[in-house]
Amino acid sequence: MSAYKVKRVFIVDDDESIHDIINLIFEQDIVHGVLNANDLEESILAFSPDIILMDIRMGDADGRELCNKLKENSKTAHLPILLLSALNIDVNNLGCIPDDVIEKPFDIGHLIEKVNQLLDK
Repeated sequence: MSAYKVKRVFIVDDDESIHDIINLIFEQDIVHGVLNANDLEESILAFSPDIILMDIRMGDADGRELCNKLKENSKTAHLPILLLSALNIDVNNLGCIPDDVIEKPFDIGHLIEKVNQLLDK
């Protein structure tokens, strides 16, 4: 019998309904999120997540720029980042290097699979 390892999932998305959905999907885990990029690095370090789910297009920020900033910071560079976007995504011309990308609307099973794959690396 394998023990379930609780994940610490951090959400960066300006859409509250995405926060609600991800909270439901990962209800056995610890989920925390922010609706904007204000003090993002401090919030991430305080929560100490296992993975970050981040929207690309937010009202006050661009998830690609935030992704680059987090990957360049030695304190957050190790954290897997899964970018979420309703945009048509060209992974080869994204402007950042996330650990993976998923398009909205996403299939719940597909999201869970991607998160688990990133955490198993």
